[in-house]
Order: sequence, then structure tokens, then C-alpha cells
Amino acid sequence: MKTFTLLSAVALSSCAFAAVVIPIAKSPEAQPKLRRRDRRLSSRAVITETLQNNVTGGDYVAQVSVGTPAQTQLLLLDTGSSDVWVLSSTADLCTDPEVQSYYGVGGCESTFDSSKSSTFKIVDANGFDIEYEDESGATGDYITDTFSVGGATIKALEMGYATRSSSSIGVMGIGYDVNEASDTGESATAYHAAGFIYPSIIDTMVSQGLIASKAYSLYLNDLEASTGSIIFGGLDSDKYHGDLLQMPVVPDTYRNGTNVYADLDVALTGFGITDQSGSTTNFTSSSYEEAVILDSGTTATYLSDDIITQLLTAINGVDDSENSGNIYVDCSIADNTAMTFNFGFGGPTGIKITVPVSELVFSLSSAFSTGTTLPDLPFASACAFGILPGDTGPFILGDTFLRSAYVVYDLSNNLIAIAQTNFNSTTSKIVDFTASETSIPNVSGAAASASIAQTATGVIGNDGGGQRTVTVTAGATSAGTGTGTSSTATGTTSKNAAVRAVPAFDGRGLLVLGISAGFALLGGGWLLA
Repeated sequence: MKTFTLLSAVALSSCAFAAVVIPIAKSPEAQPKLRRRDRRLSSRAVITETLQNNVTGGDYVAQVSVGTPAQTQLLLLDTGSSDVWVLSSTADLCTDPEVQSYYGVGGCESTFDSSKSSTFKIVDANGFDIEYEDESGATGDYITDTFSVGGATIKALEMGYATRSSSSIGVMGIGYDVNEASDTGESATAYHAAGFIYPSIIDTMVSQGLIASKAYSLYLNDLEASTGSIIFGGLDSDKYHGDLLQMPVVPDTYRNGTNVYADLDVALTGFGITDQSGSTTNFTSSSYEEAVILDSGTTATYLSDDIITQLLTAINGVDDSENSGNIYVDCSIADNTAMTFNFGFGGPTGIKITVPVSELVFSLSSAFSTGTTLPDLPFASACAFGILPGDTGPFILGDTFLRSAYVVYDLSNNLIAIAQTNFNSTTSKIVDFTASETSIPNVSGAAASASIAQTATGVIGNDGGGQRTVTVTAGATSAGTGTGTSSTATGTTSKNAAVRAVPAFDGRGLLVLGISAGFALLGGGWLLA
């Protein structure tokens, strides 16, 4: 995990429901000195605070405050997970030099001292337990406390309070609440023990009247920009080119026919390259469809091995992902100013998001540094490439893609809209969502429903049965059918359940892979292999 700088904060507008706008800063290699700019009031009464970050290419973090009086916290912003959690000031990684040495970190980026907050309350002692694919994670208590972000204050937000951690930064997970790591063990409160999810930060923003709808939009800007922004409850129509294309979120379909929205997946319908001469080569057929997760908590983009094989030939790349985690390319490829990598959505009549090659080539002193010896390479100047093999999935469009895409996530209606990013936009035109919205504002059209045969090997049911296939079908767009508001679902990690689903940590960001065995209440638990 990389160190980072702070984000800017903004306040609510004067209307009853208003978008909460949060600029977010990239994570640099070394923690910089923090410099605050003056807060300025815009015509929409939005308060913006901008902080400097001179090193780019890492994760995106938000500056928030927790407790009474407020304590500043830095949290990784993650659309691929659903829990908010902070590091305790007494957490082992933050205080023990031996633990720090073991994980190769110099300490924690920010910590929370519960003894100094008059509003701190433990609601589930030892109930917080989240584990990632590389076996890193955090454990501690579920708590409630005051939480402020973007100038808006949330009362008694439930979140994790980590007393043991192998990550030096906490997380602000903003995915579906069904994907939370809530505990169903004997130590849990009656609320958790009953198998119910707890209100996520997005749920709580709506229930406390801070935003009108469970929706937000993400603008990461280009690789060289020091900040991006997230708007809770709205979008900024000046931050993208053209119109938004609306797509259904791909749900997980269980054996009893229930659709459950757990991850923010959409259907990728094409991929190809436009070379320096302007010639385009498509790596996929006209019928191609693959579920991909739009995940701000993952640095790289992960595609199928079939695509990667063709990609390596096109860019003269060397796949060393099994050893260093990288694909290596000649650094000079970034000078091909006309070369783009093209991601298609919505089929032939949909939209194409183009990612310039300069957004995908990284020095080995950046977030893609591994510290390992380079393999034999056919070029002298080696750089890392921001698209990697995803093996059998899940496939992820991480920050190396998301910088070029303006994305609107509508968790209320299970929709995602996407458009080409307007890099370095200096103007703003915010469109607020209303509580009655059934689609995303400013869209030019909707992608046709797709049927994606995504095979995930997992444990289905709690009868000790064999491996079965989970079929994922896109197309259901109405809220309330197996969505994150279902009262029969728990989160990602369950200590005492027969199966346990684990969110994945790719070493540079966060991604939740699955949902917990609490779905046995829906007719079968599920665990991705």
C-alpha cells in the first residue's frame, strides 16, 4: 500500500437534498507535507478544499473526520468494497516496530483515538473482520461515531475500528451494503447475529437527508492530475464529453432465481487498439460480452488471458506478472501520442472509452514498483504497463481505466452510466439526483440488456454439496429485487459460517470478490474459489 496525501472537502448546498462533492487526491510514494488552501464559497454554496500532491499513479484517498471533536482520517476510496473502517491509534501496525518491519511499512497514515471522542460507541466488540485475497486485512470492533466528509456530517455512522491490521490505511467502501464484512458470530449484537446487513455510508447519507438517492459519480482525471473528485447524490456534466450511456448492473443469480446486487459489474462488449497510424484492431468479436467490475480501489486493469495474449503481441510486452506482478514494455511506447486502448460498452450502438497509451505506462519507481530483479527484456528502458492478466476473473477495470471514464453509480436503481472523461476540466455544472429518479440524468440512451454466462466455481448451499456454476445475467434494472436492501443478506466475511467469502486485495487497491454465507437464507451460500 502506498502512502498518500489528503483530499479536499466541500459542504452541502442550501437545498434539502444536495450533492456532496468530494475532491480526492492521489497517493504519492512518500507522505508529503500537507498544505491547505482557503475554502471558497461557490454560487452553489459548495465548499471546496484542495490539497497538493506532486506524485501520481497510486491510490485515491479521501480526507474525512471522525469523532467529537473531529479527528482527521485518510481513507482509501473504494467502489469495490462496502465497509468504512479506520485504524485505531493502538493498532499493532501503527505502534509495533516489529509488525511494521514485517509488512515493510513505516507506520500508519492516520489513526483514530477513541478515548478522545465523546460520541464513540462500540456496537459489536470483536465483530469486525475483513480479509483480502493476499491474506492481508484488519480486525477489531464495529463502532458508531460522527463522520464528516465533503462538508456533510453523518451522525452515528457504523464502521469498522481496526485494532489489528496489515494495511497502513483505512478504507471508505462505497459499494452495495450487501457486500459488507459484518460478523454473524456469537459475539455479534442481535442486529448482526440475525444476519442483517447494517446501513452503509451511502444508506446513511440518504436516511439522514444528506443526499436524495443512493448514487454518486466519480472523476479521477488524468494520470498527471493531483486530484479527482466524487459527488455523492449527483453528477458534474462538465467533467465528461458527449452523453452518458446507461447500463444495467450485472447481478449474481442464485439457484432459487434470486438476483443479488453485490458488485458494481457491467458488461464489457469490446476491446481493441488504435495504433499510431490510426489503424484499429479489435481483439474481441461482435458478440463478446464479459462482466467487469468498475473498481476505484484497484490500481491496474485486469482482463481475460485471451485479450492479454493479443495485447502482448501488439505492444511487444513481456508478461512477468507471475513473478513481479508486472507486464513490462519499452518506455518509449508512451511517446505514441495517437495510440489508444479502446473499451466498448453497450455493443455496436453503445459507447467506446479510449484510454491513451500515456495513461497506461508507468516508471518502475511508481505505484508499479516491485523491488524485484528485472527479467531479461528485449528493450533497455523498461516500464510497467497498466493492464494485466486477470486469470479466470473477476475482471476489473481499475484506476488505469477509470481515469479516462466518467462513471455514475446508481445503487438505488442498479444502474451505471459512463462517458469519456473531460481531462482537466476547469468548470463545473452539477446535476442533483432526486429521490424519484428511476434512471440516471443526462444519459443519451440505455445499453441493451445482456445475458452474460459468467462461470464462477463456488460452494453453493450448506449441505456439503459439490461445485456448481453461478450464472450471472445482466438486465434487471429495477430496485428492490434481491438488492442490497434485502433483509436476508449478510456481508462478506462470516467467522462461524460453513463458507466464507473474502474480498481481494491486489496489493495496490481493494476489491470485494464475494458475499458471505449469510446468503444461505436465500437458498444457498456462495464462495468464489
